[in-house]
Amino acid sequence: MLEHGSLAASNRTGLIDGPGPRLLVVEDDTLHRMMICRVAANAGYVPAGASTYDEAAKLLQKDLFDCITLDLSLGACDGDEVLRHLAAISSNTHVIIVSGCDDSRRQESVALAKSLGLNVWESIAKPVDLVVLRYWLERLKSEYVAAAAVAA
Repeated sequence: MLEHGSLAASNRTGLIDGPGPRLLVVEDDTLHRMMICRVAANAGYVPAGASTYDEAAKLLQKDLFDCITLDLSLGACDGDEVLRHLAAISSNTHVIIVSGCDDSRRQESVALAKSLGLNVWESIAKPVDLVVLRYWLERLKSEYVAAAAVAA
């Protein structure tokens, strides 16, 4: 685990009243995006997918997300551009980096995210272990539920 922000202070869309926390999956590979969305749905999230920086930016403009999984290799714009966009819109959304980039590249992105004041939850290498991903998603969701119960 890398860093936890205050879940109660994060962008929320109504976990208690709504169908579940919202997850944005930013992944250019269709199969990986579908697998991550399925794992998220099975963990109780409402997933949305974006295959490019532009798609992600549009979704982030119109919706609030509780968590984002972020691939670092997105073609023309990489995942670091998504991190910069999150900082520009003052997002408190939790980020899980899921990338086939090497460890040093993933750690550079984690350092960038921290320097931008973003909430990086974890960095997971591809091929992603879906059990590990589900563990982190469920842990994040349970911590939010606990924080929401204390706040109520």
